[in-house]
Amino acid sequence: MGPLMQFFARRSALFSTVLLGAAGLWASPARATVVERVVAVIGDRAILLSDLKARAQPFLVQVTQTVQPGAQRSAAISQVYKGVLDKIVDEELEERAAIQAKITVTSKEIDEAITRVAAQNQLTQQKLLAEAARTGVNEVQYRDELRRQLLQAKLVNVRLQGRIRVTDEDLRLAYHKLVLEERQRLGLRVALIRIPAGGDNSGRALAERVADAARTQDFARLAREFSQDRPTREKGGVLPETKLADLPPGIARAATGLEVGESSPPMALDGDYVILRVNSRDASQLPPFEEARRELGDRVYMDKMSQARRTWLDGLRRRNHVEVRL
Repeated sequence: MGPLMQFFARRSALFSTVLLGAAGLWASPARATVVERVVAVIGDRAILLSDLKARAQPFLVQVTQTVQPGAQRSAAISQVYKGVLDKIVDEELEERAAIQAKITVTSKEIDEAITRVAAQNQLTQQKLLAEAARTGVNEVQYRDELRRQLLQAKLVNVRLQGRIRVTDEDLRLAYHKLVLEERQRLGLRVALIRIPAGGDNSGRALAERVADAARTQDFARLAREFSQDRPTREKGGVLPETKLADLPPGIARAATGLEVGESSPPMALDGDYVILRVNSRDASQLPPFEEARRELGDRVYMDKMSQARRTWLDGLRRRNHVEVRL
């Protein structure tokens, strides 16, 4: 895995075979034997509360282990039920779409998926299934989840793959986003010039003239000449080394977008105008854009595919009778 992949956190799930543990989070729906509450209706299929509870059980266990009793736990449980029910609805719509498209998943394909997952996790198949069983998921349940994942991947390839196009602009925007995200964590050294706003427009006009001069002239000299920030004026406007989280929000936003050596336009702060300059920043750990292009392409493609799938599923919901009663 390349270094760039470390910066893709909290992103959309890949449409590929589930990894160890993730695949085992969903248990098969329980078979209801008595009349009970219906929490959703998809076409002619009713989703029972017992179905929902069975599928949500692993997540509910995690909630009870990590969230204190009370309102917070109740809210977390409610979110679990909502998320699991949404997944059940999506799966049912995909099953119907697969039948119409004559798309199926064979036992051989599931066997091959288990082999791949085991290899990815450097386990034997027996050890993989044993690990799943330790989380409360038996082999039948594990294979069923793999079947759903494989079916989803086939549907995505058939329905959506040809519609996805990744441009150079997409790659550059994705890389820029990673740069800005990383800057939130990097230490930096900034300097500022503070100019009182005054009762008329003179303060604003002076701040704009100084900001224009700061683009080509020595910032420290301008700070000593014009800044009214006493703690930093004689130091050329330089603040102690800091991180973005320690700066006022407006200043932090401006610093995030500035390259080293760049200064900002005047910004309003506490009744004054402030001109900011980034003097230095900790070294980035991101690879250069050209080196990251391939990984970026894969990630942007998967993000676009995820968005397209969500749009497609939303369309299926509108074209089918879906009633959620939770």
